[in-house]
Amino acid sequence: MKIFSVLTLALLSTALAAAAVKAQDYQNQRYQRNQLPNQQEQQNQDACMADAMTICGQFVPDREKVAACLLSKKNRISLGCRMDLSHWHG
Repeated sequence: MKIFSVLTLALLSTALAAAAVKAQDYQNQRYQRNQLPNQQEQQNQDACMADAMTICGQFVPDREKVAACLLSKKNRISLGCRMDLSHWHG
């Protein structure tokens, strides 16, 4: 009977440890998925800021005019900025 109790406790402990590891992996994956888009968005915004200053600097600080300028010169702006501007609804 004692061996059965020890084996049961060992099995239960192993199952709980495996569940904890799986939960931690899930949390890490969720965190990474949430962080990567934010990093990409920041890079796109940085690209747009650089493009705005070099291509459409005469319209700074008027965001509407800068966006319109960048959109009208899509062939000259960076890919990151184009991606960022795809969400613009001025």
